[in-house]
Amino acid sequence: MDTILQLKNKIVQRILKIDDVNLLKSIDHLFNLPNANLTKFLAFANDALQEENENLNETENFNEYIKEWVKNMK
Repeated sequence: MDTILQLKNKIVQRILKIDDVNLLKSIDHLFNLPNANLTKFLAFANDALQEENENLNETENFNEYIKEWVKNMK
């Protein structure tokens, strides 16, 4: 597992690669939030991402059906 210093360095390296001024301003705004508000925001964003991932996983997978259909065509 990464140490705190390694995680900080990874975050800094990712931020240094960002060229979009608006995105950088948004990140700056986040960094200026009080910790309690930042924690609430991150929890909300994490919940939204998990919900989105669950919705993507719920899409039907037709692979087995297609394989069976192709096999029956022979």
